[in-house]
Amino acid sequence: MTESLVPKFVAEGLVLVSWYKPVIMVILFALWAWVISTIYDKDAGQWYLKRRMWNGIHVAVGLVCLGLVVALPLPFFITGPALAVILIADLLAYFFIRNADEKVPASAKWSLNPSKIMEARGGGKSKKDEIKKTTSLVFKGPQGVLAAPIKETPEYEIRIAAETLINRLVELHGTQIDAAPIKDGVYGFSFLVDGVRQPGEQMHGKKALAVIEVFKAAAGLDLNDQRRKQIGEFTVGHTADRGTKFRATTSGSSAGVQLSLLADPESHYKRSLEDLGLLPNQLEDFKKLAAERQGVVLLAAMPGGGRTATFYAIIREHDAYTTNVQTVEYEVVASIEGARQNKFDPAADKAEYSTTVRSILRRDPEVVGVAELPDENTGKEISRADHARTRVYLSIVADGAMNAIQKYARAVGEQSVAAESLHGAIAQKLARRLCSNCRVPFQPTPEVLKKVGLPPDTKQIFRKGGQVLVKDKPQVCPVCGGSGFFGQVGLFEVYTFGPDERKLIGANDISGLRGLLRTKKQQSIQSAGLQHVLLGDTSVEEVIRVTSPAPEGKPASVFQQKPTGGTAPPSGAKAPPKPAAKPKP
Repeated sequence: MTESLVPKFVAEGLVLVSWYKPVIMVILFALWAWVISTIYDKDAGQWYLKRRMWNGIHVAVGLVCLGLVVALPLPFFITGPALAVILIADLLAYFFIRNADEKVPASAKWSLNPSKIMEARGGGKSKKDEIKKTTSLVFKGPQGVLAAPIKETPEYEIRIAAETLINRLVELHGTQIDAAPIKDGVYGFSFLVDGVRQPGEQMHGKKALAVIEVFKAAAGLDLNDQRRKQIGEFTVGHTADRGTKFRATTSGSSAGVQLSLLADPESHYKRSLEDLGLLPNQLEDFKKLAAERQGVVLLAAMPGGGRTATFYAIIREHDAYTTNVQTVEYEVVASIEGARQNKFDPAADKAEYSTTVRSILRRDPEVVGVAELPDENTGKEISRADHARTRVYLSIVADGAMNAIQKYARAVGEQSVAAESLHGAIAQKLARRLCSNCRVPFQPTPEVLKKVGLPPDTKQIFRKGGQVLVKDKPQVCPVCGGSGFFGQVGLFEVYTFGPDERKLIGANDISGLRGLLRTKKQQSIQSAGLQHVLLGDTSVEEVIRVTSPAPEGKPASVFQQKPTGGTAPPSGAKAPPKPAAKPKP
């Protein structure tokens, strides 16, 4: 009798769980894990979307689901659907939060169409094959055309990667490519588009260095020198005769080699005052300052804020053929016809920036442009100039005109001496210009108008679009590529100083100075930005973005270490130059 009971017990135990239930659960877990590991994890790494945090969330969701299945004695018709809902919710949460993140470019946004997701990832074989077939750019530098490597070789794959970066910059309508090490053995590439950095591909260190060497070789730079700063130029196009010019800047650090590629460099700095985005009264005040030819005028902006473009524009306002015009610069990034541009070489024996400035000021010039304020001695030398006969434009890295005044005064060492020399201060920030092809008009509510400080009778302003209607169907705007912006506009504050202003500066009464300038109706950067909103040049959100102070501890770029050696695009009323959809034939 005992023998007959054993098989029966075993048989009953074998059917405690239906065979199809664990199979369904395993399939759900496997599909979820496949999406996380092959799509989401790589995507988070590519766009810098807090990869570790998301992986932690996914693991936590998986553990919750496992506990739901194992620990809770619930019927399958409850645990099965609950498991599916939780796993799908986890996938959708990343999907929508990822799409809303500003670091992900419009061209890489996902849709619920699986084929489009694969296309956005660039993982389809047809996409790679297409790139290999169509990528055939010609690099031409000071040493001639860079020879193309043989197909099916490692060198060919490196060349393809380099050309893909150029093509991606063209696709984004960008102006600059930067590369820098972001962690051990990994490099990150980014693109500067309308003054906003967008993340690009991450590469293994060896591959990234090989790609950087392609650009260095094209520019005629020393491939073996990975420490010293080097600058060179080359063109890229479909033929050797015509193409887009790039300025390559490389430098080294303890972390590794860094690269910056600026497209069409000369055009960034060949703007007139009328092209910078100055409001009519600001342009008038700016030209009055230029006509004075006395005292010191400060030109202030943060890095990447268009300071160099404004510096060159105001120097060109003076006729260098009838006026003795000179500059002191670390790097001469563009030529000024008729002016003597003095490049300071810090590597020269006993070289000091302040000594170079003093030497030039003693040559009895009429206009001097000093591109940097690296030390206090430079400020002291400028304050001692013959201000009755010489105009000095001093370019300063500072957030606003008031900060520039205080920085100059600290360098001079005596507030009254600094005040006596000052005749004006100009500061600026850059805002993205709304795409005129897809911007969206709307009537703001009275509450919004009051909150941002716009006139209560404002009937219409604009916000970014990104789409246009073609046969009543929304499509990505072909002009801006869906970003809603195209180019940049400068937001300026232009302050002229007379005896009353100099007296307040000498007393270090910055509050009183601000009040006096308001009575003269000289706009601050924020009020100038709101006027550009009324003109339809930019949006309220964009003005708030560029005028709000950056949160403490927020990185300056998508990289852990900011690339160096590049020059950010300048301001301009017109859209900044961009490479054509295809390099010039």
